[in-house]
Amino acid sequence: MVARGLFLLGERIMNWRFVVSTVAILGQAFSPVLAMPSPPAFENNLTRAITLQGHERDRFTLADRMSHFGVPGVGVAIVDHCRIVDARGFGRATLNGSPVTERTLFQAASLSKPLTAVAALRLAEERKLRLDADIGPLLHNWILPHSESAGNGPVTLRQLLGHRAGTNVEGFDGYLPGSRLPTLSQILRGEVPANNDPVRVDKTAGTTFSYSGGGYVVAQALMIGATHQSFPQLMQRLVLDPTGMRSSTYAQPLDAGHARLAAQGTGPDGTPMAMRWHVYPELAPAGLWTTPADYGRFMIALARSVRGEKHGLLSSTYANQLMARGPGNWGLGVDLGAIGPTRKFSHTGANAGYQSAFVMYPDTCQGAVVMTNGDEGNWLIGEIMRAVGEAYHWPDRKQPIVKAALPLTDEIVHTFVGTYQLRDFPTEKFKISRKADGGLYLAREGHVGRDLLPGDGNRLFSPDSEMSIEAIDQGVGRASTLEIGFGGGKNIAQRLD
Repeated sequence: MVARGLFLLGERIMNWRFVVSTVAILGQAFSPVLAMPSPPAFENNLTRAITLQGHERDRFTLADRMSHFGVPGVGVAIVDHCRIVDARGFGRATLNGSPVTERTLFQAASLSKPLTAVAALRLAEERKLRLDADIGPLLHNWILPHSESAGNGPVTLRQLLGHRAGTNVEGFDGYLPGSRLPTLSQILRGEVPANNDPVRVDKTAGTTFSYSGGGYVVAQALMIGATHQSFPQLMQRLVLDPTGMRSSTYAQPLDAGHARLAAQGTGPDGTPMAMRWHVYPELAPAGLWTTPADYGRFMIALARSVRGEKHGLLSSTYANQLMARGPGNWGLGVDLGAIGPTRKFSHTGANAGYQSAFVMYPDTCQGAVVMTNGDEGNWLIGEIMRAVGEAYHWPDRKQPIVKAALPLTDEIVHTFVGTYQLRDFPTEKFKISRKADGGLYLAREGHVGRDLLPGDGNRLFSPDSEMSIEAIDQGVGRASTLEIGFGGGKNIAQRLD
C-alpha cells in the first residue's frame, strides 16, 4: 500500500475527493428511468489532461484512450435533472472478452464510504448513534489506541466520517479469493491474517484532515454494535433498498450469482488479475460491488436530500451535516472541493484492479459516475468526466490546460533517460526511456507508462496527467536528481544508473 501511495498521493490531489416502512416510497422516488432517447455523445469527444498548443481542437475516442491506458472495460452513468439519462458499458469485462453492459458489477472501492456515511447519519436520525459523542464507551472488547503524540482526547463519529479523527491506515490491499479472511476485530487490531497495521489514533483528533480507511472500519464496528445487524444487512436496510440499488451488494467474498456479472480486475501492468479480483472484508471503506446505474440512483437520492426535497434519503438537518465543510474541504463521507459558487460532492475509489469516481452537483442535479476494471483507470476517468461535463454543460466545467511542447533534442534525451527511485520510498522505482517512435516514456516498475514531452526550461510533462518532471541536479549533462510535481505535491527521485 505504501508503494502504491507514493504516486497516488500526488495523483489524488489532481483527481477529485428510515425505517423499513419507508422503503417502498423511497424506492419509487429514487428509481429514475432513462429519460432521453438520444443523449449527447461524449465517447468521441475526450481530451487529454493537457492540450498541446496548436491542437486545441483535437478530440479522442474512448476506445482509443482505453487502449492507451490499458483499461479493458468502463461503465458510465450520467445524471441530468435528477434522472439517469445514460447508462452504458464499453469494452471488455472479462478475460474471455465478455462485454461490459449496464448490468456489469464493479468494485466501488472507496466509493463505498459515502454510502457508509449516509447509513451512519440515518442511524443518528434513529437515535442509535450520536455524531459528537465519545466513541470509546461504544466499542466493545476493543480500545482505540492513541499514539503518544496524539494525546488521549475523545474521538467522535463525526470525526471518523470526515477523516479528521487522526486515525491511520489510509487504504487496504485486499485478499486473494479462497484465502483466510480476518474478522473485524483482527482488522482493527492488525492481527494475522489481517494484512494492515493496527488501527490507532496517530494525530490529535479533530485538528487536521487525514484520509483514513481505518477510521471507517472503526465506524463499521460502531454501526454493527448499535444495530446488532451484520454490515451487509444494515446497509441493505439503510441505503441499498431505499435507493433502489437492486444490483448492488456488500457480499465479500462475492456470491456466485453476482460473480457471473462482475468485471475482472486488471493489474497496473495491463494484464488481467489471475484470480479475477481481491476480496475486501473492510466493508465500510471498500466493500461495495455495484453498477454505475445503481450508484447513480444513490447520487440522486443524496442530491435530493441536499436540495431539501421531501422523502429524502436524509432529513435536511442531517443532509446539512453531511455537506458541512471541514478540514481538507471534506464533508462527512464526501469531498466538497474548493470553496466556490457551485456546490458539489464527489469521491474517488481505488481497489486493486479497479478505479472509479463520481461527481454530483446537487443544485442542478447533474453528475456522473465512472467505473473501470483497470488499475490505471484514474486518468481515463478524468478524460471521461471532462467530456461528459462539456456535453451536459456542467456548472463548473473548466477550460483545458494548454501547453507548448518543445522539440525533443538529443541533449534532453541524455539528461533524462535512466532509472530512478523515489528518495522517501526507495522501493518505488521508475524508468524514463525512449520509445520506438523516438518519444520519451515514463513507466513505474510493473505499470503501464505515460508519454513525456519537453516543456519550458529543464522540464518534461505528461499530456496524460498534470505530472511534471524537472532536472534539479545535473552532472555531465545527466540528471542525478528529479523533482516530480503533480500540481499540488512533489516527490524527489534519484538516479540509479
